[in-house]
Amino acid sequence: MLSDKIVLITGAGSGIGQSLALAFAREGARVAVNDVAPERVAATVALVTQAGGAAVAAPFDIANFDAVATAVQPLEQGQGRIDVLVNNAAVLAGHVPFLETRPADNDREIKVILYGTLHCSRAVLPGMIARRSGKLVNIATDAARVGQEREVVYSAAKGGVISFTKSIAREVGRHNINVNAVSPSATDTPLRRKILDDMATKIGADAVREREDKVRRAYPLRRIGEAEDVARAVLFLASDAARHITGQILSVNGGFAMPG
Repeated sequence: MLSDKIVLITGAGSGIGQSLALAFAREGARVAVNDVAPERVAATVALVTQAGGAAVAAPFDIANFDAVATAVQPLEQGQGRIDVLVNNAAVLAGHVPFLETRPADNDREIKVILYGTLHCSRAVLPGMIARRSGKLVNIATDAARVGQEREVVYSAAKGGVISFTKSIAREVGRHNINVNAVSPSATDTPLRRKILDDMATKIGADAVREREDKVRRAYPLRRIGEAEDVARAVLFLASDAARHITGQILSVNGGFAMPG
């Protein structure tokens, strides 16, 4: 269902974004791999190519609209179009209480998560509107839906992404464009593993294992999510199977939260 589609994925240099790139490539899509770090872009492109998929490098800083516009125009011209945009890139400056965060770090989180989503959407939507076809899938978080201590600004920025998803879906639906979001909970990514490693340094490995056991018990499915779980949901929303779904927030969370 996604064969020959052109898909731009932000933050695809590692973690969930990298899994998304590989998943779309397996489905026959041509993937434009974005990340602010060219070396991470190159690593993901290499993985996709080694797996037999098709990928092109698209390194640029989504927090800077001029950089986005400058990069997206030749990308569209070179590939012919962008069929799917996955706004995945995010920054978590630190896992600390809000009053211990720095305003400069807060600013970066908001610029990458919220403004990055706005910038990339602004760049690709005109082409989708002209073709009367397109899919936007935004990566949110259940931390924005239910609240999360020590991730306050990250959660706030993702909350903006959720609101943007619903609002822009109302504006562009008349052009046959679907806009949805996938909202994960705790997911086993390099970022999460780093947080746990830092925590182990402070409180000890045994205490971290006990904490993780407690976290898993909070999930009805008794497991921490994996990047592949998120990728499968994104593939569905980007496919024609989801043609009558728009403005929705799909939690992929093992039942941790069940918002109405």
